[in-house]
Amino acid sequence: MKNYIKHFVVLFLCGTILFGSCKKYINETPINAPTTANFWTSEQAAQTGLAGAYSLLRTALLNRSSYFTFGDATAGEFTSFAGDIAYSDFSESGQYDFNYTPYGSQWNDWTTFYQLIAQCNLIINKVPGMAASTFTDDPVATKKQIIGQAYFLRAFAYYYITEVWGAPVLVTQVYTNPITAQPIARSTDAQGFAQVVNDLKQSISMLQYSYANPGDVAVQANKSAAFALLSKTYMWQKQYQPAAAAADSVIKYGGYTLEPAATYRNIFRGHDQESIFELYMLYSGADNEAAGDAFNMFLQAPFIIDQQTAWYVAPTVINNLYGDTTSTSADIRVKNNFYGLQTINPILVKYADVVYQNSGTQTTAYVSDDLVVLRLADIYLTRAEAAARLGDLGTGDMYLNLVRKRAGVAAYNATDATNLIYEIMDERGREFYGEGSWYFDLYRTGLISDPNYENSVPGYNTDRVNGGGCQWPIGLRALLQQDPLLVQNKWWASH
Repeated sequence: MKNYIKHFVVLFLCGTILFGSCKKYINETPINAPTTANFWTSEQAAQTGLAGAYSLLRTALLNRSSYFTFGDATAGEFTSFAGDIAYSDFSESGQYDFNYTPYGSQWNDWTTFYQLIAQCNLIINKVPGMAASTFTDDPVATKKQIIGQAYFLRAFAYYYITEVWGAPVLVTQVYTNPITAQPIARSTDAQGFAQVVNDLKQSISMLQYSYANPGDVAVQANKSAAFALLSKTYMWQKQYQPAAAAADSVIKYGGYTLEPAATYRNIFRGHDQESIFELYMLYSGADNEAAGDAFNMFLQAPFIIDQQTAWYVAPTVINNLYGDTTSTSADIRVKNNFYGLQTINPILVKYADVVYQNSGTQTTAYVSDDLVVLRLADIYLTRAEAAARLGDLGTGDMYLNLVRKRAGVAAYNATDATNLIYEIMDERGREFYGEGSWYFDLYRTGLISDPNYENSVPGYNTDRVNGGGCQWPIGLRALLQQDPLLVQNKWWASH
């Protein structure tokens, strides 16, 4: 799979083979029928089509640093953003106003995710009917692997759309003549997550836990990735018993282990024993998958020569989460993930494997790390929270303390479910700082505005949380041209 992704540009020059102009997310331009029919004629074509879907996911998550904007900046993890005016209201004083983000219009636009969904729909529709003789490997098994991954990627797209903007437009079919296709109204969050569950169950039925090719480990979705995302989806639905069962499937059968403390940074260096699903972004001179705009904004000199500004982490949040932030801190994440905590401009160094395209002059810097989306520590903490919600404090403690033990901090002993959930959420902040996820868990649980929770985020209030104001407004000016039935999120329609 990784090799197909590397050569993706040969296939989809903005979708000229399958998408036409790629301008519309539901009503795509008419598909060139002869070209489409001629494309789905071999195993390589099917694999290349799947690689196109992975590439679209990467584009969607990295566009304008969206992954870190949606999941970290909104949680107050950073105090400044390298002078980028688009983040001017991402603060307590700015009330995290998502409705006014100058030069950040990409954050209101879900188009690329719908291009990904359209690509997955094509795979799910076309691959089953491909002749067995066109496959060099076992056609039944290979088709299952390709289609199962397409279901996973479509599920992930709808999961993320529902988290970020809410009320997705559900499209699960291929439009052979999009001009005559009828517009579709937005669904509800509940319907969005239900679609995710349905797709993940399909994916689980088709995928395996193991990999035939070591190069595909973590960068290609497998059964564990589907169970991991299913567990997190059930948490949104407040179905804690199924969430626990899905997490158990990953923990018991996935074969993953936590990366040892001594080599903690290996988590982000690709194909790690802890990583369940990641996007391949490593650098090599011949086949460069790194992107200069993926992680570079977190770093400055001495990590990137001559880069004098960065996204600076929030000292107050760091101090609240870790307590001791000196060089002698027992928590290995303090020294592994941050630099300059005793200065006025501390930075995140979780992604700091810098290479230069021109090594002699040290110019054109890339960070050669993968974007880890799902990992075992996340599933341990999901399992811990599910147990706490079910009143099983012992199991909650056990999974929480697996993460704490690796970090080098003392075990936690819960006395009640509420404080255990608070501690689990703190641990999420400590473990996943700068990994695009803490904000979603804070608002999923309502702790983002809970006055009794020490790490609630000033700038949010209960009315906003309950009214859907933690999800982003959609950019109707652009999107209404694509679907006239779209309506604005209720909170942002009046704020």
